[in-house]
Amino acid sequence: MTSPHNPTILIVGAGSMGLVTGYHLSIAGAQVTYLVRPKRAEELKQPQFLYWLDKQELHEFKSYSHFTDPSLILSSTYDYILITIDGKSVQSEEGEELVKIIGQAAREKTTKVIIGSVFLGARDWILEKSGLPDNQVTSAGLGIVAYPGKTATLPVHPPADPDLMKKADVAYVDSMGNGFILEDYVPSISSSFSKLYNACGVSNCVIWSPIQCALNIFPLFAVFIGLELLGWPKIKDIDTESEVWKLTTAAAKEVQMLDVCGEAGTQTAQATSESTLVQMFAYLEEKLRPLDFQAFNQFHHGGKVVEQDRMHIERCISQGVAEGKPMSALKTLLQSINH
Repeated sequence: MTSPHNPTILIVGAGSMGLVTGYHLSIAGAQVTYLVRPKRAEELKQPQFLYWLDKQELHEFKSYSHFTDPSLILSSTYDYILITIDGKSVQSEEGEELVKIIGQAAREKTTKVIIGSVFLGARDWILEKSGLPDNQVTSAGLGIVAYPGKTATLPVHPPADPDLMKKADVAYVDSMGNGFILEDYVPSISSSFSKLYNACGVSNCVIWSPIQCALNIFPLFAVFIGLELLGWPKIKDIDTESEVWKLTTAAAKEVQMLDVCGEAGTQTAQATSESTLVQMFAYLEEKLRPLDFQAFNQFHHGGKVVEQDRMHIERCISQGVAEGKPMSALKTLLQSINH
């Protein structure tokens, strides 16, 4: 193992989440290595350019290494292994095999595994498939909104520079104060990883309870389906009286009332209405400028990770039914988008 001042981190996947997080960890002093597919490895041979939209800064990122053969994980020891591939990929046959290798590599070592893939029960799933003990695995999310800048060609608002966008492998906004969100399952991981991440000085790692994470993140996926059914309108153009939005609101409330969201979820659901949901998204739309929030949602949740999102919603339905809740609005919403 290296000294605490120079931790080694393996990041599984070098998409937008993997690159931005890796960049922050590298400027914090970590040695960053990526495990990627061969096609991605070719692209990583060139320095990656990250465009920080809210600061109008283009940063070159090249202080990393990478490899493509998962079995090579077994011949190294890492301080942290961070999984950043989407929920569908990690739960695929290939993903499951990879998680087993990670379990083998980390077993009886001090390696900490952080699952950044978003789906209900992600940490339990990783614990089961990897065979690792509770105190080695936690889950996380990204408060940064990031996407492939020059290939996605999404509209941006001033003062974003279209010329810089054309150079950006990743464009991102980090304006919410929670660039990286760690779930507080294992206090020792929360403490050590947040300290490392925050040493970057340009982004902030926060520690949330599992209930706080579930309540802030899981209901959003119901809203994304509603927005897709409405054709991804500007937030100000949403008709709060429409049947689709009423159904969307009811579905989001059903997710808020899942046991995983705790008593706080029940209280939040009581305060959630068609108009408060619009207000929340209007706040996000404004806070995330110069990113075009709805254009990003359409690209990301309506396309890139749509299968992950649907799998998450199906898990929410199954979980609700197991808890004795009908989940009728969420079921209807999912059926509407699947037809």
